[in-house]
Amino acid sequence: DNASDSYRFKIGKQAFASCKQLSQITVKSKLLTSSRFGKNSFKGIAAKAVIKVPKVKKAQYKTLFSKAGAKKATVK
Repeated sequence: DNASDSYRFKIGKQAFASCKQLSQITVKSKLLTSSRFGKNSFKGIAAKAVIKVPKVKKAQYKTLFSKAGAKKATVK
């Protein structure tokens, strides 16, 4: 049991909205769900932002981040 995977958090509504300098995000958890993302929490981040996620969750997380406003970001 990995302690970091069991840690629960929520990204608040518009938490990183308009943070143009936010260009790289690394997600290690495999437990993120849409209920953990506030509305527009990543809207307006850098257009060329790179979001690194676990390979097994890439498709799911790409959808989650897109719905949270990071529509132009690259999910790797």
